[in-house]
Amino acid sequence: MVFARETPRLRFNALEPGFTPNTGLGREANVFLRFLANYILPVLAPHIKYWSTPKKAARVATKVVIDVSGQTGIYYDEGGNPMLGSELVRDPKFTARVVAETRALLATVP
Repeated sequence: MVFARETPRLRFNALEPGFTPNTGLGREANVFLRFLANYILPVLAPHIKYWSTPKKAARVATKVVIDVSGQTGIYYDEGGNPMLGSELVRDPKFTARVVAETRALLATVP
């Protein structure tokens, strides 16, 4: 959100897609957990608050990206609604560190 304040001509927004099983993120888990993530949890996801599906997460992300309002510095929840970021994200000391580390990383790119 610091970048949104520093560079108003660009849009910087964040999206919390919700817990989304069956995305391959747990591909190194044991067989039982992979079975749960790939076959059981996706069936439950649409019915549990804060859970999502890859299709729903993609729709929300697309809605945020193509929004023509020009808003920046917004943190969106899994439904595409503005939300308050975590306490850590709102901590000026933490955000200053993230910005410094991001700039240091970008400075290494040829």
